Amino acid sequence: MVGFLLDLEGTLVKDKRYNPFPEALEFTKLLDDRKIPWIVATNNSTEKPYVLIDILKEKGFNVNERKLLSPSYLAKVFLEREGIKSLYFMGTDRVKEFFEESGFEVRDDHLVDAVVVGRDREINYEKLKTATSALVLNDAKLFSFHMNRLILDPDGLVGPSVGSIATALSYAANKPVTSFGKPSKEYFERAFELIGIDNPENVYMVSDDPFTDLAEGKKVAGFKTVFVLSGKYDESVLEEIPEELRPDFVFEHIGECKKLIGE
Repeated sequence: MVGFLLDLEGTLVKDKRYNPFPEALEFTKLLDDRKIPWIVATNNSTEKPYVLIDILKEKGFNVNERKLLSPSYLAKVFLEREGIKSLYFMGTDRVKEFFEESGFEVRDDHLVDAVVVGRDREINYEKLKTATSALVLNDAKLFSFHMNRLILDPDGLVGPSVGSIATALSYAANKPVTSFGKPSKEYFERAFELIGIDNPENVYMVSDDPFTDLAEGKKVAGFKTVFVLSGKYDESVLEEIPEELRPDFVFEHIGECKKLIGE
């Protein structure tokens, strides 16, 4: 049996309002009809996971808590394992509330145990200074929701994503960054548990990000990779990736994944 890990933005949905690609609704329904396991394997860092599930249900996707994996689910495990009690969070108020609901003290100063980087559209020098001060002056640990380089905005332009900001802070403080999301080993181990498949040769990771999700994911998890051109990158970026880590398949959109299951 094969299974699918399906990226969200640029793969299943076309914008920040989570409007689905018609081909995505059709393909996930086909997977359900044929009893082929799949999950939404997202690096979303702007919504509480249970809220995201409700949004996607409203958009027509057959998802539940067993069919969506977001970094938020793993954040609590990572932070508790590291003994983190307080944190400085760069991200949305919704995810800040999620951390508070999970028992962490979220502060607005540098006197914290950890800095956590999420998607912050209001990032500025003061926030970067507070985060850097926490890392340098208070010896805080650095965590990131994911290591994606770019994000596609509604105006068609691209900006630095979460991984770019986390990397800048890591460089400034000379400290390593730990990621909750793709392409961390823990993330993909949990994803394999959810789809119930151990053999990575039977798992397809489908994404519009050929770097973090696909190349790095292949290196970590060993699965097959499918690059879709419906998101933030075009095919020319594959020249930047070592040949052995390039996608196994390149499709215009997720609907073409039907070819992988004999349709």
